[in-house]
Amino acid sequence: MQQALVQHVLQHVQAGGVDFEFDLEVSADQPVQASCTVTSSPADPDTWLVRLACACAGGAPFSVRRLSVRWQVPVVDLHGFFGGSPWLMDLIGLPFWEVPKGAAANHGIPFTALFHRSGEGRYAFGFIDQLTETDLSCNLSESTRNYHFHWQKPANSPDSAPHSAPEIPPAGDGLVHAAPLVDRYEETLFVSRARRPWPEVIALYRDAIDSEWPQQHLSVPACAYDPVFCSWTAIHHDVSQEWVLRNARLAADLGFRTWLTDDGWFTDKASFADYRYTGDWEPCAAKFPDFAGHVRAVQEMGLRYVLWVGPFMIGDESWAAERYAPLLQGHDERLHYSQLSPWYAATKEIVGDLLARLVDDYRLDGLKLDFIDAVQPGSRPPDADYATLGEGLYTTLCSAVARLAAQHPDLLIELRSSYTNFAGRGYGNLYRASDVPFNFAWNRWQVTMMRLLIPDRAAHLDPAIWHPQDSDENVAVHMINLICSVPMVSVELDCFPQSHLDLVRHWIAFYTRHRQTIVHGRFEPLLRLGHVPLIRFGGEDETIVGVYEDFAFTLAAGPLPVWLLNATTRPYLELLPREDTLRGAHMVTRYDKFGRVLSQSRIDFPAGRLEVEVGGYLHIDADAAAGGEAGGAA
Repeated sequence: MQQALVQHVLQHVQAGGVDFEFDLEVSADQPVQASCTVTSSPADPDTWLVRLACACAGGAPFSVRRLSVRWQVPVVDLHGFFGGSPWLMDLIGLPFWEVPKGAAANHGIPFTALFHRSGEGRYAFGFIDQLTETDLSCNLSESTRNYHFHWQKPANSPDSAPHSAPEIPPAGDGLVHAAPLVDRYEETLFVSRARRPWPEVIALYRDAIDSEWPQQHLSVPACAYDPVFCSWTAIHHDVSQEWVLRNARLAADLGFRTWLTDDGWFTDKASFADYRYTGDWEPCAAKFPDFAGHVRAVQEMGLRYVLWVGPFMIGDESWAAERYAPLLQGHDERLHYSQLSPWYAATKEIVGDLLARLVDDYRLDGLKLDFIDAVQPGSRPPDADYATLGEGLYTTLCSAVARLAAQHPDLLIELRSSYTNFAGRGYGNLYRASDVPFNFAWNRWQVTMMRLLIPDRAAHLDPAIWHPQDSDENVAVHMINLICSVPMVSVELDCFPQSHLDLVRHWIAFYTRHRQTIVHGRFEPLLRLGHVPLIRFGGEDETIVGVYEDFAFTLAAGPLPVWLLNATTRPYLELLPREDTLRGAHMVTRYDKFGRVLSQSRIDFPAGRLEVEVGGYLHIDADAAAGGEAGGAA
């Protein structure tokens, strides 16, 4: 065989006034030729798809070692940055110096956008490919006053310097075997200069992905939008059958309809952040002597039962560690576990059998799949069954979940926001905010990002927790934040005062009554750099407005009645008049934080200040005789 040559294939192309340099590093025994085409999006005249295609003359096979794309844009009229993850606190202003980010099938989105301070788009860039590990480097240059972009795939290994270009040595025979052989390579880059609000720019990118990369999405059952109670932050690894049954009864009484037993059900030896006993995935008999009966007992309370599992996790002390040793990678010395390698088709069978066994043996209603983002690519093994780790991981999870969904159409599969992206729609239908149990502002931010990025998934907030001695006002503010999407709570219910339970019951009831508007109506958050001070939920026959920060806002006209929820620090809401603001005489009913009617009066709009206690709300209706939920609030 002729020795393969490492070649650099360069292409320069312009789209939207931006000059792009594509540098494709290939290994081939014949010259590789490439071409770039630019097509306008039918959805927006200022949006384009840049397509790179390359092949050898005569169709000879070649391998792609690396794709590098470079471009720059002037820092003119730019104030906000979004780096492609609902988990990170983006949109907070222009980052200084280098911003190294990454995307893969199990974390992040290969997308970056720059915005005006108003939230209106100026530049947006994104790969259509959602599976290949990608480095996304953005560097603000003081000398050029430009933002410099350098994106490359596959990404560097985790132990290499960020965004360096490590050498890929050839094998002993002089041939490069690191990447599989192909007869054609294509890549598509999304480019937009649409001066649209941020959510609309995201929608353009999402629509381009769905058009260019059609995938089978896991269906989202109606029960995905039911309120959830989670064991994790309340009890951590100390979860037990007795504890679950005691708190599940209380949760069902408060209006929750899904129970999630989180980490700790399989061992009584582990402490926090210790995963050496994962991998066997058998219920701990000391904690759950009859797990199947236990699940059935919780379901008989009117709750669906969802169980936590790390499908790729193999703990150091598990029997699976020895059995699957040839398939393990990425040992974590601190957490004491390794990962089943998605590079191999055998992992697909192991994960598929595991998830099917748990659901079928215990009649579960769903699974929380965790630590998906912990799977690291490393170097491609020479005997790998997949071209990229992302392809293997995506194929593994899609296959396992599709196998279950065929028998359980209402199956719930939860993913955390740190690994929620467009690829995850193939195997997850619940996207949950990550690890902010006390921080309701960041919790609200994450769920807002998820709802804007991927609106066809059920977006759950991270399970909220608070101290039993916290004030009723703070608990009410927590709950108002929680109902901006699917609420999730995790506290020891039997240790909390009755007033806290009454607040939870009321606000879960409020969410349930207005769920159609909150999760299926028009979702219109007010986005400021790093903040979501207000969210408007527009239904066919009502409007709900959550106000979360102290500022004056405009109450635009819309479907009546209007519910104004006060999660600020002030016992009033301040309105600003505008052309399209609510006008005329309306009946206003004031509620306290428990949903009890305080007063009712006729007010002429536009109004300047509306008195309402913190944690309470207002009901506004044009009909003087209408009391809304007056007298009937839970």
